[in-house]
Parts: sequence; structure tokens; C-alpha cells
Amino acid sequence: MTVPIAIIGAGPAGITAAVQLRRSGIEFLLLEKSRAGGLLNEANCVENFPGVPGGVAGRLLATRLKRQLAAAGIQIKKARVTHLAYDDRRFTLCTERETLTAARVILACGTVPLPPGPPLDTENLRGRLFAGVLPLLKARGETIAIIGGGDAACDYALSLVGNNEVHILVRSRRPRALPLLVDRCRRLGVVWHENFRLTRAEVLAGEAGMVLHARDAHGEDTGGILCQRLLTAIGREPALGFLAPELRAALPELAARKAVFLAGDVGNGGFRQAAIAAAGGLRAAMEIHEGGSRCT
Repeated sequence: MTVPIAIIGAGPAGITAAVQLRRSGIEFLLLEKSRAGGLLNEANCVENFPGVPGGVAGRLLATRLKRQLAAAGIQIKKARVTHLAYDDRRFTLCTERETLTAARVILACGTVPLPPGPPLDTENLRGRLFAGVLPLLKARGETIAIIGGGDAACDYALSLVGNNEVHILVRSRRPRALPLLVDRCRRLGVVWHENFRLTRAEVLAGEAGMVLHARDAHGEDTGGILCQRLLTAIGREPALGFLAPELRAALPELAARKAVFLAGDVGNGGFRQAAIAAAGGLRAAMEIHEGGSRCT
């Protein structure tokens, strides 16, 4: 199967690109490996998206984007791209079930969490250590610790604190999150631990959970925190692990030639906002329309 445009990822960037391409009369294929809406599904509240005064729950905004796709007659192909290569003016996309080719690709595949690393042992903490908030949204009456001091850590805490006791563990002297998010967390009872340098996660028997041991900036033992779940919010990196090495090296050149587009979080570094992602998807689609979209 050959398509003019393949869009990998149906978050705000991919969905916006798809809607604009449909408006332009350009054929495309929109692929998504899991939930449409991307990280919006994990966002407690999106307060800076145009046209939504007062903010909107991320999952609700994701639902609205999916409705917009349906209204435009756009279907999502549920598929995980496992390999993407470029050769002889064509992109080859391998999924778990088939191989596709495309003249151009919009990479709207977002980001993945950074692995926690030592002293956390992911195998020993299996079932207790998480890198996203979705698996914990049904938790009730638990003590949940979140590692990280950025906006994501605060957003996760705000999603969980209504039904659980939540602690945020920050290595530095103060969190780097927006002050309004920090204040909101404090008002709702989130417990902050600053200068918290984790040294060991001691798993207890049965359902007792684990004890997080740490030292402060002076090397002094801060005592232990007992919790049932541990959630990391220590950063993210572009989800480009499926790119062939040759394609990864050629990305700048192919982007300059308008053959590949990095739209949304995958190309925006730390500027991970739904409005920015949507704008990137819109621009990619408009540049494709301006430059022509035929498979050549």
C-alpha cells in the first residue's frame, strides 16, 4: 500500500495535520498505536488552549479532537510503527502487520518518559513503579509518591490528590514548576519534599508497599517515606526509536527538503503544550499543500 502522506501519531499535532490535509483535498493515512489525543489523556487540566476559557480536562479535550476527526470523516488506523526507513525517494513504514510506503511523513509521534535509572530497580518495583498517571487514576486511599519538580509532576499530583495521599519528591531546593501549579498542589494537600535525594527504594512484604530512603543536600538521612506507588515525572525524550539509523542521520536534510516533518512534542524539546503541538501539525499540512503532495 502506498500513500502520499503518512501521519504517525494522533495527538494534537497529528489530528490537526489530518484535519487540514482533508480540508486541502490531500490523501493521507493517520496511524496511532494507542489512544488518540496523546498526552492529553494524562493531563489534569489544559488552561492555555485557545477557545477554552477556564481550562478543560485533558481527556475531554482529547475527546473533542476525536469528534473533530469523525466530523471530517477521518479514520485512525490502529497500528504501531515498528520501523521507518527512507530509500529511493520513498519512506517504508513497517507495522506489526504490514509494510506501507509513503512519499512524505509527518512525525507526530510525541515523546516517551525517560527511564528512571539507579537507585530504582524497575524489575524489583514491577507493579509499583509507573511512568504515567493513567494506570493510577482509579487508585483510592493509597499513598503515592511522585519524583520530579516540574509541571508534569504537579499535574499528576492534581489528578491523584482528591482520592489519595500524594507526595512530590524534588531533588533541588525548590520545584521548577509554574508557581500557580505549586500553590494549587499545596492548597489541595500535596506534601512537598525538597532537597530529597533518593538513595534506596525498600520493597516491603505483601501489600505494605515500599519505603523510600533519601538524603538531603548535606548528605543527612531524611528518614523514610512509606508509599504504595511511585510515579516518575523526570522528563521525556522524542519517541523516535523506530527510525532506521540512516533515516535518523538524514532527518535534518529531509526536513529541509519538506519530505519529513517533525510536528508537535517530538520536535519541540521542552515546549510540550497542546496549542504548540496543534500549530506544528497545522503548519506541516499547510507546507505540504503549498509544495504539492503527489507521490513522485
